[in-house]
Amino acid sequence: MRGKQRRRRSHFFSFPSPLPPPPKMGPCLVGAALWLVWGSFTYAKDRVVPFDPNCGRVPLVNVISGSRIVGGHKAELGGWPWTVSLQLVLFPRTVHVCGGSIISESWVLTAAHCLKDIREPQFWRAVVGVHNLLQRHRKTKKIKIKAIIIHPQFIPDTYANDIALFHLKSTLSYNDYVQPICLPFFKELFNLNASTRCFVSGWGRTAEEGSASNTLQEAEIHYIPWDTCNREESYGGRVVATSFCAGEEDGIVDTCLGDSGGPLMCYLPDAGKFYLMGITSFGHGCGRKNYPGVYVQVQFFKTWVINQMLQAAAEDRNKMIIGQGQILLIVVFFSLLVTT
Repeated sequence: MRGKQRRRRSHFFSFPSPLPPPPKMGPCLVGAALWLVWGSFTYAKDRVVPFDPNCGRVPLVNVISGSRIVGGHKAELGGWPWTVSLQLVLFPRTVHVCGGSIISESWVLTAAHCLKDIREPQFWRAVVGVHNLLQRHRKTKKIKIKAIIIHPQFIPDTYANDIALFHLKSTLSYNDYVQPICLPFFKELFNLNASTRCFVSGWGRTAEEGSASNTLQEAEIHYIPWDTCNREESYGGRVVATSFCAGEEDGIVDTCLGDSGGPLMCYLPDAGKFYLMGITSFGHGCGRKNYPGVYVQVQFFKTWVINQMLQAAAEDRNKMIIGQGQILLIVVFFSLLVTT
């Protein structure tokens, strides 16, 4: 008797199909590198172009039409959208120290003497879109300061080169209440005369012995030739060549303590814009006869201002490129781990 024959089961083993070769990382890495380089250039382009072609416009208020009140009065809301309150943050309160002017989405121009006591940026902030310092509206923004740049040749005793820049930590978004003012070239200075309509704005004292104003004030003033305000009965040669006087020789209209660093802006009809012709610098008292306010002539410092902005943009770009390079090295490292 034959025993049962066990049927042998055939075992079939199918080998998996070979995996596709890993993609070459070279093109990917090149693409990543190109992306980083392109990003750095676009970053530079966005940050280096210093001024907005639509600068010097007031969207909400026609400040040219109508009569002006001699001696100054409250400005209309949105009347001077580039005027900034520069404040010291001294816990538990903040103090308005000086005015300033928005010249780009990241920069505010002011007077160097405003920083004679505290120069560290962490103690300062810029308040933009503000009209009443005690009653903020929806467009008011408080911006921290990234860096403060004082003109290296500023002389406190004579107020020579009394100019400084505040580099904002975050960029501004322009709206009807926040706008940049134009910086002048020399041709705008040559067009200045007693008939040019120029204005000042600020939260300073309304009288020499008075108190500061919580509401933005404005006044129309007139350009006074340099040799006139340097006469013996006036400043007697104390006004340096890079400054000028403006106001009224009879002293009715003037800037005062707390207005320092704020704008003197002139409207040039041919351009249809306001230009930052001066920065409030100093005066002998406030509103005194023969002692008009003294202002920094901005056009003398325009090259310095642009150079500081470009240098800061280059430094930011280099930091970004270094950061991107570190990221790229990490990408390369992990890609090598995957492919080995």
